[in-house]
Amino acid sequence: MTKIDFLFIQLYIKKKYNKKVEEYFNTTKQSVSDWRIKNELPPIRLIQFYENEKTLDLEKLLKIIYKNEE
Repeated sequence: MTKIDFLFIQLYIKKKYNKKVEEYFNTTKQSVSDWRIKNELPPIRLIQFYENEKTLDLEKLLKIIYKNEE
């Protein structure tokens, strides 16, 4: 399973959707706090992220969130 740094996921969600992680995943702040401490998403949430964004490729994700700033 691919690992993506939690802080990157948080940045991506904030930049692309202007949402908090708990809003994006429809979960509690306590759950997100646990993820932040571990600096990783649970596998099921990583799958959910992949299904929503259609990729886990960091380069592609970066291009998505910064395309409007070029």
